[in-house]
Amino acid sequence: MKSFSTELKVGAFSLVILTLLTYMTFKVGGFEWVKKKGYILYAEFKNIGGLDEKTRIKIAGVDAGTIEKIQLKDGKARLIVRVNRDVVLYSDASVGIKTTGLLGDKYLEIKTGSTKPELKDGDTIKNVQEVIDIDDLVRNLSGVSSNISTLAAALSESLGTPEAKKALKESILNIKDITAGLKETIAVNDHKMRTTLDNINNLIASISDLVEKNKEPLTATVSNLKDFSASLKTEGPDLVANLNKAAKELKEMVEENRPVIKNAAQSIDNISKTISQGEGTLGKLVKDDRLYESLNKAAEGVNKSISAVDRFRTFITFQTDYLTRPKDAKGYFYITLQPKPDKYYILGIVSDPVGSVTTTTTTTNGVTVKEEKVEQKIEFTAQFAKRFNDAALRAGLTESTFGAGADYFLFNDKAKVSVDVWDFSNDEDGAKNPHAKVGVDYFIFKNVFLSVGADNIFNTKRRGAYVGAGVKFEDEDVKYLLGTVPKIPGR
Repeated sequence: MKSFSTELKVGAFSLVILTLLTYMTFKVGGFEWVKKKGYILYAEFKNIGGLDEKTRIKIAGVDAGTIEKIQLKDGKARLIVRVNRDVVLYSDASVGIKTTGLLGDKYLEIKTGSTKPELKDGDTIKNVQEVIDIDDLVRNLSGVSSNISTLAAALSESLGTPEAKKALKESILNIKDITAGLKETIAVNDHKMRTTLDNINNLIASISDLVEKNKEPLTATVSNLKDFSASLKTEGPDLVANLNKAAKELKEMVEENRPVIKNAAQSIDNISKTISQGEGTLGKLVKDDRLYESLNKAAEGVNKSISAVDRFRTFITFQTDYLTRPKDAKGYFYITLQPKPDKYYILGIVSDPVGSVTTTTTTTNGVTVKEEKVEQKIEFTAQFAKRFNDAALRAGLTESTFGAGADYFLFNDKAKVSVDVWDFSNDEDGAKNPHAKVGVDYFIFKNVFLSVGADNIFNTKRRGAYVGAGVKFEDEDVKYLLGTVPKIPGR
């Protein structure tokens, strides 16, 4: 293999060195090899404090661009900065000049902001944080120092004389004596002052409580007094004249009927003596103890009737369920009469979308076609229920047929799991088994509940799910209406 000559090796080495020097020259000089990347933004400062071109731009301490050019425009320094393409700045972005390191190297710091729209190429950063000028600060401090010196001289001139010093000393001694006297007075009367303040606080609290409890009567009284004073103002003279006239007529009538009034008083006295001696019908009633016993028994009967009415509770329920089969809604209206906490009666009306099903069979050209006609029907429910703690058993009429059911209550009666079975004679269309329903009711609010479950689970033809909602509330008017119904006396 032919070896390279010495001249060729020297030339190659020189070429490599020249390439490296060229690269370093461009790198140190800040020249770009390719087209510059990023977008241009502008910022104006009153004083850039020695900031130079090619100075780095930093965002959160990370390099994000450079200062392209610095211009003088209308007495201000106009910076042309190039920001990296991947940096997003917003309309409330801010720019300021910062210093880093012990030598005080300066750089341009930008805060991105957060308020849209985003800044685009050629936009200006309006939020500029100016550099504090040390010379101006020193001049301001010099002015403050001069003012302090003037104030000190004025105080010295005012208080420097022997008379001023003596007067100031006496004032301080007087203030000391006054504070000592106040301290002694407060110490002597501390208990009395505390007691007085406590009494005042109690009085204010009592008055406030009294006014709060009687706010409405006081308001009505003030209103009545206002109306009464207005009436007196407009009708006062006539009212006084009428009162005088009525008093005069009453006096004349008493004078004319004095003998009659005297005889009536004597008659009343005789009647009272007769009753107290037990004579006559009223006298016997007053003296006879059987009347007292009868009244006591009547009062006890009234108390029992009132207690029964108070215990009697009435609930009204409206409910609507959507049945997946036959894809229709079913409505319920119930009245629950609860004479005791563990016993109640349920009366209801049900709007059944499959209340009546008529099947018609027709044969045409040997082809048999069955057609069902489904009609809505109103059905009735009347059940007696007995509760045992969290469980209850029901029996009676369910949707116009005999039925039975059970409930289990959860979460202080906020939720209820129910099982109902009826139609044991299989009267429903296509039913080979009784109609059974299992569901859960849950009160999402005090009077509003949601319902979900499975319906007609024993009959495949009508089996399906349901979901619904309802409203249940207690009605006081119905309770008292039923409490006033007269009872038929028994023998």
